[in-house]
Amino acid sequence: MSSESPEAGAPQAVLFALIKDRLGRTPFEPFRIVTSSGKTYDVPTADHAIPMPKLRTITVINDSDGQVKIHTLHGSAIESLRPRPGRRRRAA
Repeated sequence: MSSESPEAGAPQAVLFALIKDRLGRTPFEPFRIVTSSGKTYDVPTADHAIPMPKLRTITVINDSDGQVKIHTLHGSAIESLRPRPGRRRRAA
């Protein structure tokens, strides 16, 4: 393997594959990418994220703030944005 492409089992490769899988699901389920710094980036539709396989980055586009490029090495989790069945939302 070259030093430019991470090994198949490397954490950044696994996270990239999980994000790419979520972007291709039908029906699409909104999700959030959590980074190692604790920042979160919501992906409400598949059009709000662009995977870049060679770079192992995900560009997340926000309707109001522009875009951010996240290297999957800095990703720590993926969270669903859909409420769980049976859980009620609190009134604000």
